Amino acid sequence: MSPGLLEIVKEDEEDYLEIEIYKDIEFWKGLGVPIISSIPFAFLVFLLLISENGGWLISCLCFFFLWILIGLSLAINAQIIKRKRYSIGSYISVILGIIIGIITIYKIVYTLLSEVWW
Repeated sequence: MSPGLLEIVKEDEEDYLEIEIYKDIEFWKGLGVPIISSIPFAFLVFLLLISENGGWLISCLCFFFLWILIGLSLAINAQIIKRKRYSIGSYISVILGIIIGIITIYKIVYTLLSEVWW
């Protein structure tokens, strides 16, 4: 039995759910590639807009947008070529990107609005 996040194991005609952490390199590739590949593009946007005041904000938005976009494209592509664990890792990366992106953008907007109003 290969390790997986959620696996149904049949033993003596009873099904039970076994929870394990992925030890497969395909899962970790699917999780890490969208994050790592969006960093250089966000840094490039930051370098191009460094003279403007909002360059870091646009770079942050670019990073999260690319993280989600690359993760979705890799997940869909991995499903087409039947690489299940790579696809699951990419989908989890997309979900993490959305959650972390929303929290970060909320904090940035809250900080900017609090400085303007006070």
